[in-house]
Amino acid sequence: MTRSREDPPYRAWLEVDLAALSRNARRMAKHVAPARFVPMVKADAYGLGAIEVARALDRLEPYAFGVATPPEGAELRRSGIERRIVVFAPSAAAEISQLLEARLESAALSLASLAKLEAAARAASARMPVHLEVDTGMGRAGLPGAEAAAWTPEVAAILSRGGVSLASVYTHFHSAGTDPAATSLQLTRLRRAASILEEAGVEVPFLHAANSDAAMGDEQYHLGLVRPGIYLYGGRRGAGAAGAPADPESVARVRARVLEVRDLAPGSTVSYGATYTTKRAERLATLGIGYADGVPWRLSNRGQALIRGVRTPIRGGVCMDVTSVDVSGAPGVEAADVATLLGRDGGEEIALADFAETAGTIEYEVLTAIGRRLPRHYVGRPADAADGSR
Repeated sequence: MTRSREDPPYRAWLEVDLAALSRNARRMAKHVAPARFVPMVKADAYGLGAIEVARALDRLEPYAFGVATPPEGAELRRSGIERRIVVFAPSAAAEISQLLEARLESAALSLASLAKLEAAARAASARMPVHLEVDTGMGRAGLPGAEAAAWTPEVAAILSRGGVSLASVYTHFHSAGTDPAATSLQLTRLRRAASILEEAGVEVPFLHAANSDAAMGDEQYHLGLVRPGIYLYGGRRGAGAAGAPADPESVARVRARVLEVRDLAPGSTVSYGATYTTKRAERLATLGIGYADGVPWRLSNRGQALIRGVRTPIRGGVCMDVTSVDVSGAPGVEAADVATLLGRDGGEEIALADFAETAGTIEYEVLTAIGRRLPRHYVGRPADAADGSR
């Protein structure tokens, strides 16, 4: 990741490359055209900062932005985002007023939720676009696809009352990156449910199902809209099929300063629990970052950091606020040097997928677990992204 300005004066920070983000989004948009894309910016844009990310991606004219909760959507509205914003997770009854006040669109996950949304909108003399979820195998929410003939008349009746309008019908794939047969079956179930709705006179403006994995896979999954998330933020490398967009560029880089350098004699113990003992004379650097900042404790004695382009292993347990690394093989390291725990430094890179695998978790959790204590430092202008959009 190329820096466009000097490192900020923090003990640790999360660097977000908005130009790389934009290039990833342009590749995805071009790949799925003529389907339109709905960037998922829930969970504070996977930890990278929803407002800055949405402002950068808004230039690419997505169909909408996807969030999980009404407060997330309302925050984007307050920041000046005027594009459609869809709340995809279930909302509490008390949050429906916020949906209306912030001009948000909502998923309808059951007949009861659709009816509540309709009644609230009609009471406010408003008309809310809704996105009807069909459960085709995820099992957590949505109208059961196998029972579409039974619930379609009630959906049509609720829509006829005027408080809501149907903006789309969608589903969630449960194994798009690992099980093509199951994914194809889920698509068939979605199409069947949509056909039953249309036969009953309900217009379905859009169908959608594809997350990043499905969008990079078979084009049959593109439908009218796609909902990319992790690909935009640099994840899921090598997950696409032939003809899929290139691996995404790294967007996030977690960096921390060396606070202190210490020389330890052979037989010295390191960190809580003394889980590491030096076998020889070692030089250790104390980094100003720990598990409270999003460095998983599971990286204790397993993870690495890049300092001056050299891989330095984590020694001992990751602490709440600091982490120790062995810099014996990185000559000249001194206090105030910058270590990279995620991302590229010189010719070396700790990729998001590798970081997640070492920590025994998934890419999504790595990004969303980056603590709020780390300032978000934005580099690269969205306008710098090479053209490639549709």
